[in-house]
Amino acid sequence: MASRARHGPPCTIVIKLGTSSIVHETTHQPLLSTLSSVVETVVHLRSQGHKVVLVSSGAIGVGLKRMDMPSRPKSLSGKQALAAIGQGRLIALWDNLFGQLGQPIAQVLLTRGDISDRTRYLNAVNTFKELLSMGVVPVVNENDTVSVSEIKFGDNDTLSAITSSMIHADYLFLLTDVDGLYTSNPRKDPNARHIEVVDSIAAIRSKVSTTTLGSSLGTGGMETKIIAAEIATAAGVTTVILSSKKPENVFNIIQYYHDVTAAQADSRPASANPSRSTSPVPVVRPPHTLFTASATPMRDLKSWTTHTLFPSGSVIIDTGAHHVLSRRESGGRLLAAGVIGVIGAFASGQAVRIVIRRQPTDGSDAPGDAEKAVSVYASGLGNTRPTTPTLHAVSSLSSSVTSLEPLTRSASSSALAESMKLIQSSDDELSEADVVEVGRGLANYNSSQILRVKGLNSYTLLDPCNSLEVLLTLKMYHNNSIRILAGNSHPELAQAVAERLNVPLVPVTVKKFSNGEINVKISESVRDEDVFIIQSGCSDVNDNFMELLILISACKTASARRITAVIPCFPYARMDKKDKSRAPITAKLVANMLTVAGCDHVITMDLHASQIQGFFDIPVDNLFSEPLMISYIKRAIPGWRDSIIVSPDAGGAKRVTAIADKLGVEFALIHRGRDGKSQSAPERMDILVGDVKDKIAILVDDMIDTGKTLTLAARTLHEKGAKSVHALISHGLLSETNMSLIEELPIHELVVTNTIPQRQHANGCKKLVTIDISPTIAESIRRTHNGESISLLFGEWAETGNIAVL
Repeated sequence: MASRARHGPPCTIVIKLGTSSIVHETTHQPLLSTLSSVVETVVHLRSQGHKVVLVSSGAIGVGLKRMDMPSRPKSLSGKQALAAIGQGRLIALWDNLFGQLGQPIAQVLLTRGDISDRTRYLNAVNTFKELLSMGVVPVVNENDTVSVSEIKFGDNDTLSAITSSMIHADYLFLLTDVDGLYTSNPRKDPNARHIEVVDSIAAIRSKVSTTTLGSSLGTGGMETKIIAAEIATAAGVTTVILSSKKPENVFNIIQYYHDVTAAQADSRPASANPSRSTSPVPVVRPPHTLFTASATPMRDLKSWTTHTLFPSGSVIIDTGAHHVLSRRESGGRLLAAGVIGVIGAFASGQAVRIVIRRQPTDGSDAPGDAEKAVSVYASGLGNTRPTTPTLHAVSSLSSSVTSLEPLTRSASSSALAESMKLIQSSDDELSEADVVEVGRGLANYNSSQILRVKGLNSYTLLDPCNSLEVLLTLKMYHNNSIRILAGNSHPELAQAVAERLNVPLVPVTVKKFSNGEINVKISESVRDEDVFIIQSGCSDVNDNFMELLILISACKTASARRITAVIPCFPYARMDKKDKSRAPITAKLVANMLTVAGCDHVITMDLHASQIQGFFDIPVDNLFSEPLMISYIKRAIPGWRDSIIVSPDAGGAKRVTAIADKLGVEFALIHRGRDGKSQSAPERMDILVGDVKDKIAILVDDMIDTGKTLTLAARTLHEKGAKSVHALISHGLLSETNMSLIEELPIHELVVTNTIPQRQHANGCKKLVTIDISPTIAESIRRTHNGESISLLFGEWAETGNIAVL
C-alpha cells in the first residue's frame, strides 16, 4: 500500500452503492465484506482531506431479510412498507461500521419534492455544506416510504448525480457489479469490449447495449448509470463506473489521474524550470470507465431547472417563434404572437416545457409557410417594450430533454428535430405526443393568462381592454449567450479564456486614424447578450484603456444586456492615494471613466491597493493569484516546507502572512531605505522580521516594473544566507527591465502570471516562468454569467486545480 502515501489535492467525492452491492441477491444477507471495504475507503479518503458523500440504496433489500420474504412485493404499498422497515436497520448498519473507525455519519433522506422545490433544494444544499465542513459523511437515500416515483420507475443513480451537482462534486463514483461500461453484457457475450473513456454520451449510446444489466433487487441497471453520468458530467462532475468488489479503487483512480496530470505538467522542457522534478505515470490503470466532465458545466439554477423540476405543463410555440428564438440576435424574446396554446394547467412560477408541433406525415405544408412565419414573427420584435413580463427559461433551445424520470426519458430534442420538420400549428387541441420539447422555463403567468393572449400581436395587446401586458419573454440562458470581446492588449489571454469556456471570440476590428484616434467595429450583434471585454492595463496603457472605454460604449449603444470589463492588470493602480501635495488619485478617475462609459461590472486581479474597489459605484470582483502561487510552491519548489515567505516592503505584510499561514511556514519582512538622508544616497534593504539563513526564501510581491526592488531584495536575501531565492510576482510589467539582468541576479526563478503578455520577456530570460490565469478568469466569467458565487475562486478551487505553466 505504498501508493497510498501519495495523494492529490482535496476533492469532493460522491460514492453511490447499489442494492446488489449491499445485500445478497438471493439470501438478502448484508455483504459485510463489501460494506467494510467501502467504509475503510471512505475513511481513508477523509484522512487525505477529501470530502465524501455516500449515496446508499438497499432499504427494501434489508427489509426483505428482516421480514424473511423471498422477493420484492409487486404492490407499491408493500415496497413502501419494506422500505420503512429496512431504512432504520440500514442506517444502523452504516453507523456501526463507520463508528468502528471513529467516523461520524448523518442520514439524509430526500424525495423528488424536496429537490423540485427551490427553497427546500437550497436548504438541502446548505445542509450538505455544513455537514461536510464538520467532517461528517452524509449517507443519502431516497425516502422510499413516501417517494412513489423512485420505487416505480427510478433509481439512486439519478439521485447520486443530482447530489453531486448540488454540492459541486469533483467526482461521482457509481459502484456496481461490473468494472465499467461494455459494448454488450459481459456475462453473456465473451466478445464484449470494455470502454475506458467516454467523451460523448450521445455518441456512445449507439455503441453499447444496456438493457440486460441489473439485479432483481435493484431498480436501475447500466442504462440509468449512463443517464446519471449525463446529468453529472453536464454539471462538471467527472463520473466513474467501477466494480463494488474493489471499492479501494476509488482512491486508486483519483491518484491515477492526479499522477497523470502531474506527469503531463512536468513534461515541459527541463530548461524552463530545472527545479521541477518528474514523477512516473502509473503503469497500471485501475479497471473502470471514465465519463469526462463538460468543459462548460451547467450549475446551480440552470442545472436545477434542467434536471430536477417536473414540468407542470407545456407552452406551444409556432415555427416562426422557434426559428427566431434559435438565433442569437433574437435576444430570446417570445412574443405572444408566437404562442399557439398550452398543454395542461400550471400556475405562475411553475416549470413548463417549451414545445413545437411535429410535422404531419402527409406533407401538407406549403414550401414557403415556414419562411413566412419567421417573417411575421420577427417583424413584431421591434414592437416590444422593456417592461414586459417574462417567462424565464434556463436551458437552450437545443438542449436535451432532461427529466427526473430516468427510465422514461425521451431522446434529445435536437435528435428529434433533425428527424422531422417544424410547422406552424393550428388552433386544434394538441397532446404531449403531438409535440417536441425544445426548451424549459419558469412561467411568470398561469396557463389561463397565457391562453388569453396567445396569437395576439403587440398592437392588439396595447389595447387597454387586455389586462395582460404586452408580451411574454423566453430568456435563453446558455453558454452561447456569453459574448467575449478582446482588445489589443492581450489577445492570447482572451483566446485562452474563450477556449476554456468553449465560446468563440466576437470579431472586433480596432483601427487608428492618421491623427491617432481609435475606431472600433464589432462585427456581430451583442443585443441583450452578456458581454465580457478582456483588456489588460499593459504596454501602451493609455491607448489600451481608451480602446476599452470605446468598446464598452459601443456595446452599450448596441443594447448589450450587461457589460463586464475584465481587466487582469488594473491601470494606474499605483496612483490610489494622495501621497503628496497636488498629487492626483488617478485610479479613482479610471473608475469614474469606466462607469460613465457604460460598464456594469469589473473583474480584475490583485489590485495594488484594496481600497480601489471603493472607488467604484458598480460591482468589482478582485480575484487573487495567491491560491495559484500556493499551488505552484507546493508542486514546483522542492523542499518548500523548509521555506520562508518574504515581503519586500511593509505594504505586502498581509499578503505574505496569509501565504505563510496556509503553507505552515515562517515569514519575513524587508525594509527599504537609504544609507543617508540625501535622496541621492544609495538604497539598501534590511530584514526587519524573520531569519532567512539556510532557508528557501520565496519573495512575494504584486508587481514588478523596473526590477529595482527585486534586485535589492534578492541580493539582501542572498547576503543574509538564504539557501536559494524564488520570486513570485503577480503582474510582470517589466517595462523598463533588462531581462539579461534578471539572469544575473542570485534568484532561482522569477514566476509571474500572464495578466501581462510575457512571450517577449521569456525569450530573453530562461529564469522567467509564467503561470496561466485563464482558468481562473474563465471560471469567474462562467460564475458571473450563471449568477453563482465567485468566493470559491479565492481559495480552495484554485489551490486544488491544475496549475498551467506557459
